[in-house]
Amino acid sequence: MTRNPPSTQFEPTRWSLVVRARGADEAARRRALGEMCEAYWYPLYAWLRHSGRPQQDAEDLAQEFFVRLMDGRLLGAADPARGKFRTLLLTALHGQQVNAWQKEGAQKRGGGSANRIPLEGAEEKWLADASRDGAPDVAFDRAWAVTVADRASLALQADYTAAGKAAVFAELFPRVTGGRSTDGLREIGLRLGLTEAAVKMTLSRMRQRFADALRAEIAETVGSQEDLQEELRYLLALFL
Repeated sequence: MTRNPPSTQFEPTRWSLVVRARGADEAARRRALGEMCEAYWYPLYAWLRHSGRPQQDAEDLAQEFFVRLMDGRLLGAADPARGKFRTLLLTALHGQQVNAWQKEGAQKRGGGSANRIPLEGAEEKWLADASRDGAPDVAFDRAWAVTVADRASLALQADYTAAGKAAVFAELFPRVTGGRSTDGLREIGLRLGLTEAAVKMTLSRMRQRFADALRAEIAETVGSQEDLQEELRYLLALFL
C-alpha cells in the first residue's frame, strides 16, 4: 500500500533506522539495509558497467559491495543527522575501493547466499540505457531516479488494484507520467463508465497520489525533511 506522505515531524524510515541502530540493534540494521539493497541495487550495477567493468565483473563487485555494506564496513560515511542512502553508495564507489576489492579475491565474492542480492535483468536494463551519454555518476543518478519512480508507480498501482480500480490505473497512469494516448478523456470515460468531468478529477487525484508516493519512497532513503525536499527536486530534474 502507498505510504502516507512524510509529515513535518520526520517519521522513522529504513534509512534512519540504519544510521540510528548501527551500535544498538544489529538485526534491525541488517534487515533495513537488506531491504534497501534489494530496492536500489541497479544504480550500483549501472555505475560499474558505465565505468567499463564487464558484466560478470560488475555482478561480482556489486555482490562484494553489498557484503561490505551489510557488515558495516561502508557505514562510516553515513551521517545520522544529514544523510542520503544514495550519497553513501556513490561516495563508497569513488576512489580506489572497487579496485582494491577486485585485487583481494581471497574469498568468492558475494559472501555466501545469505547476503546475495538477486540481480535479475541487470544486464538487460543496462543495455537498454547504454546508448545514453553520461559519466558513471550521471548513470548512477539517472538509474536511481528511475528506480524511485518505478517503485512509487508500483506502490500506487497496488493501491488502485486493492481498491478494485486496476482499470482506472491502467487507463490514466500513462498520462500522469507524460505518456500520450490517441484517445481523449471522453473516450476513456466511456470505457470506465465515468463522465469526462469525473475522469479529469480522477486524473488530478492520481497525479497528487503519485507525488505523495514519490515523496514516501524518497523519504525511505534520506535522513531529514530538508534532505527529502532537496532530493525530490534533484531527482525530478533528471527527467527534464
